[in-house]
Amino acid sequence: MKTLPLLALVLSLPLPAFAQFTPLADDFSTTGALVGSTPDSGVGNWTQISSTTPALAVGSGALTLAASSGESAQLNFASANLSSGTIYMGWDFTVSASGSISTSDTIQAIAGFRSGTAAAGAFEVSFGAFRPSSAAQSGSGAPATSTSQVAVGLFTGASFNASVGNLTEWSVALNRGTQYRAVLGVDLGADEARLWIAPASAESPSIALSTTATLRGVFFRQGGASHGSVGIDNLVVSQSFATAAAIPEASTGSLLLAFAAYGLALGRRRSRR
Repeated sequence: MKTLPLLALVLSLPLPAFAQFTPLADDFSTTGALVGSTPDSGVGNWTQISSTTPALAVGSGALTLAASSGESAQLNFASANLSSGTIYMGWDFTVSASGSISTSDTIQAIAGFRSGTAAAGAFEVSFGAFRPSSAAQSGSGAPATSTSQVAVGLFTGASFNASVGNLTEWSVALNRGTQYRAVLGVDLGADEARLWIAPASAESPSIALSTTATLRGVFFRQGGASHGSVGIDNLVVSQSFATAAAIPEASTGSLLLAFAAYGLALGRRRSRR
């Protein structure tokens, strides 16, 4: 495990960032309900947003978003909404190859950023997957899909009617049964969200969504049968694109907070000197 580059990255961040932002990592290795569980690194637990039936469940080393309406969960990286800086959320996702997904005009949010608390917050920047209907394809430009494919895109809110347009969509359909690394970044100063799929670097192809969001946490949501069953793994939330885009090695996530604390201690020691 290469810890020195990660340590150098953490120590290079400005000290004020640590006062408002806490890196997160979760490899979903703890079997059971997601709500109430503790991530590998971060502060606090996953908190329920909406109804508990059916619950978001973790098993076989991954979070499963069932193909039916149900629970949403939020994990905060800040104690209050952030309105400046750039934050990246990276995760692996696989839309199950089994089971049918009906074509739909509506894309449901399955992951993204939230503001406020779980009890009184908002879905600020959302990522969704669906099989678009012909009306959705005409309205938003979402790519046509076969029964073995899905379309993905960015929007605001818990769901979006793609038949009315203005969906920021990935131009190529993705294959069901294939694992992809998604990276969602929000530049709060530039009021822009950006999505990458399987990026090699920040210069890889991406799509952008204008936003005036303030952010406090990340969420996962199982919103409806239109997205099918989705497996989620290797969540990383960071102020570094490279850290969010990389699939973390074992135990790397648990080192993030330790490195952050070390960076703060080192900075204070230098200031005293």
